[in-house]
Amino acid sequence: MDFLDRHIAERVALAMSEAGVGLGQIVARTGLNATSLAAELGAIAPFSVADLVLVACALGREPGELLPIPARVDSEVA
Repeated sequence: MDFLDRHIAERVALAMSEAGVGLGQIVARTGLNATSLAAELGAIAPFSVADLVLVACALGREPGELLPIPARVDSEVA
């Protein structure tokens, strides 16, 4: 997958680790398919917006917290 997919997967995995929550718990809390979620976490498949929102809610986070932080853009460049 592409750069963005890998970074989202990394951020989700980090949030899960910080919360002490595993794949099975996310599946139980969200109703998502375990195989699909594992593919998203492995950056084999991109996270859908709906899946990302469900995972964020299951982790007690805002969906935006699971997105990569954009690089700062200098106002002189923009």
